[in-house]
Amino acid sequence: MAQPQSSIPLNSSTTVQINETSTYKIPVPSTPYPPPSPPQALGPVPTDPKDHKDLKDLKDVDRIRSKLRPALLYVVSTAQFFDIVNGASVSVAILPIAQDLNFTVPEVLWILNAYTITFAGLLLLSGRLGDLFGHRRMFMFGLFWFALWALVVSFSTSPIMFILSRALQGMGAASTIPTAMALIATNYPAGPERTKALSIFGAFGGLGAVTGILLAGGLIASIGWEWIFRISAIAAFILLGISFFVIPLTPLKTEKPKVDFLGAFTATLGVTGIVYYISTGVEYGWGSAKTIPVFVVAILLLVSFVFIESRVHHPLMPLRIWKVKSFTTSVALAFVSMAKFQGIIYYANMVFQEVYLWTPIKTALGFLVHSLLAVVVFGILGRTLPRLPLKPLILAGFLLRCVTALMFSFMNENTSYWAIPFPALIIHIFGVGLSLLPIQITAVRDAENKDQGLVGALYNTGLQLGAPFGIAILNVIAILTNGNSGGAVRGGPALMKGFRNAFYTMIAMGLFGFFLALVILPWDKPVRPAAKKGGNDKIEVEPSEMENGGEAIDELGRVTDVGGGDMEEILGGGVDAEPVGGPVDARTIAGGSSGDSDASTIGSLDKLRKA
Repeated sequence: MAQPQSSIPLNSSTTVQINETSTYKIPVPSTPYPPPSPPQALGPVPTDPKDHKDLKDLKDVDRIRSKLRPALLYVVSTAQFFDIVNGASVSVAILPIAQDLNFTVPEVLWILNAYTITFAGLLLLSGRLGDLFGHRRMFMFGLFWFALWALVVSFSTSPIMFILSRALQGMGAASTIPTAMALIATNYPAGPERTKALSIFGAFGGLGAVTGILLAGGLIASIGWEWIFRISAIAAFILLGISFFVIPLTPLKTEKPKVDFLGAFTATLGVTGIVYYISTGVEYGWGSAKTIPVFVVAILLLVSFVFIESRVHHPLMPLRIWKVKSFTTSVALAFVSMAKFQGIIYYANMVFQEVYLWTPIKTALGFLVHSLLAVVVFGILGRTLPRLPLKPLILAGFLLRCVTALMFSFMNENTSYWAIPFPALIIHIFGVGLSLLPIQITAVRDAENKDQGLVGALYNTGLQLGAPFGIAILNVIAILTNGNSGGAVRGGPALMKGFRNAFYTMIAMGLFGFFLALVILPWDKPVRPAAKKGGNDKIEVEPSEMENGGEAIDELGRVTDVGGGDMEEILGGGVDAEPVGGPVDARTIAGGSSGDSDASTIGSLDKLRKA
């Protein structure tokens, strides 16, 4: 009789007497038969009625978030728009403000510097606090603070009241812009969708820079400079109310975030000192006793900051983010790009008012083509950039901006506006769109979600340092050319000699940016894959809000070990063993054709709730 085949390992047998003449050997397994295991569930099965309600609430939040996502994008983009409009408008309104409030000559410098110094100095701290305590909270706090002090500025009765209120307003802007970028990055999956969203966000910023000049001219000529701040305050309060509904809530952390206070102190004072030195160096002198001690202390503070960050366990700025080559290069390019942008806008404005002897309102109309074309160019780029390689666009943008500066250098008081300034401004807006928007996208696209606030802050710090640095260098060159004592040129078309050398310097800046991008900026595409959509979008929760025990949830629903451990895909709570009947198709678990993509999200949130 043939013996039955068995897949169980055998190492002995026993003989059984069947009858007087026959025996039969029965195999004995080396290990006992395992008891049958219950079928494995593909997701957590709620047993408490409260759990059922939680799951239903999560699905409702998922649907609402999906519907309100476009509104979120336009709220944070509009907030940046009014931040930049406010700054650009004040640069045009310096003279009326100084006259109405009786500013002395040394105090006039602080009409701009009070805002710039606090804004740039607090960007890094605000961005990181957004990562730790929630981007929604920091963004809404920034809107409130910005609106409150903008309103106070509009009722200023003295230079000291204006300067202090303006400095406090800068704190609000520092809390708003980096967290706005982070909200986009954490609510849009990596890939074309995020690229398009960042393009729209950048387009609003570029539009704000040129709209501010036009708006300031109209307000100054009609109802007064005070309404620059009142309009900003009204808009910010309206956006704050809308934010309550369109920016999704995120769960509170189970552990109290750890803040690097020493790093925050040294970084904030260090960056503030550098901005102060750059902003006041032209007026007081680069080697003056009022500026050089501040510069030396600032450098020492920044060196101390880097040393501290390399030693602490929870750094304000993890040094690993600088290992991403595309990010590091993008920050440098942002610095150069904003220095050149601010230079073109400032000296084109000076040419119109000093060489052409135009009034402020006529100067604003001279920039009208720049503003209107920005809407068209940035709108087109917002739709096309996700499908285009970015490095060639950046290179082309810097070259076009060099052409703009070259064209302005040929101007004099007899040059027709339609012959040079008009086409030069058209070329310039194309150059800005092709360079500045891709630089911003390159800076944030490969960063981890838990660092998006910090990355946005560092990128904007590069912009804010670049703007005063560019103006400072260009002013030094223009002043040295025109003279600052004795037979110095005081005004009028003769100033064009110094302006021309400033435009030559802008050409050099543009070529430097071109070669920096050509040599260092990687050609490779983003390494992070785009999230696949099911029938319903997953709830993309800020990972910084959901860290627990060294783990965080990224935007694809994965639990990642912050310390660099392995990733574990959460598919409805995970499957410990292969179910009876063969392997399960991953598409079935994640939702697949049924369109139910909530399993990953719910499993992730359940894991955190139980931890």
